[in-house]
Amino acid sequence: MKKLIALAVAALPMAAMADVTLYGTIEASIENGKSVAYAGGNIKSTAATKSTTRVDDTGSLIGFKGSENLGNGLKAIWQVEQGLNIDGTTGADSGNGYGNTWATRKGYNNTWATRDSFVGLTGNFGTVRLGKLSTYLNSDMEKFDAWIYGAGVNGATWTTANTLDGRLNNAIRYDSPNLNGFKFTAAYGFDEARTTINGNRSNKAVWNLGAGYENAGYFVDAGYVAFQDTDASGSKDGNYWRLEGGYNANNLLVALAYGQSKLYAGAADATKAKEAALTVGYTMGALTPKFTYAHVWDTKTNGVKADDGINQYVIGVDYALSKRTTAYTSFGYVKHDNVIVAGTDERKERTLAVGVQHKF
Repeated sequence: MKKLIALAVAALPMAAMADVTLYGTIEASIENGKSVAYAGGNIKSTAATKSTTRVDDTGSLIGFKGSENLGNGLKAIWQVEQGLNIDGTTGADSGNGYGNTWATRKGYNNTWATRDSFVGLTGNFGTVRLGKLSTYLNSDMEKFDAWIYGAGVNGATWTTANTLDGRLNNAIRYDSPNLNGFKFTAAYGFDEARTTINGNRSNKAVWNLGAGYENAGYFVDAGYVAFQDTDASGSKDGNYWRLEGGYNANNLLVALAYGQSKLYAGAADATKAKEAALTVGYTMGALTPKFTYAHVWDTKTNGVKADDGINQYVIGVDYALSKRTTAYTSFGYVKHDNVIVAGTDERKERTLAVGVQHKF
């Protein structure tokens, strides 16, 4: 009898862990080109004019998630997700942007849960989560940015999908249930520091609203993000929004996007920008050829237009080796209206990449 009790007790931890799912993506590419990102993001660096060959981690991650049935249609849910750098590069030089993670071996800041990580409740009312959470634009949109890429320009590099979409720290997010194809989201990221600017206590909170509708492959999504107290005086709010629509069914993807932004980034005056993009892809057996065109208009600050618009073209093909493994090649080209390095005539960026992505 004692042996039976001991076996039952020993089995309890395994039963408790039965609903825990380990998942992730391991991906990398070898690429050649010249890019502002290859120069550490410095648009004035002469390194942006030089061709470079790199091996880039393009977005590897590992995650753990689980749930507990609480009865009456209510569940507790949780997730911890971490970005990885399998190429060994950290910090600003990393292709996927995850520096100083636990995978670096040297330690550095040893951060954890760098991607969506949360605890919450879900039921007939929808889902409420607390933690580090994606905005609606980051989690439910970006269909026009259907590329696997890192620091190169072989994706929608200069659009807000890459430059602004992200996650909110110290956040709460509500997601509605699916209402006959319609859904909506509200999220708020608290400013826990509340620093003093010009004698006034600032509130640099970030909030987000999003909504979408999908039916028979047709979809439309809209997202809005506000950044509070982000000007030099700590009293004016920046924001950006994007509208997407198209068709994604029967092996065909057609996605269009248009967005605008008004950002202060600590300055006295806001910089305003507009963007548009179109992506088309079609799956034929294991092959999915794709094409994207993106345009960013000249920005304006205090009514004055800057000569900084861009035109971007990306073409490539994915090859499905299995349901979980994809090989791909892509080529991206960007033409800037203005020179990207002072004292030169360099106005172009380009990236040719060949890579593999495996999901588990």
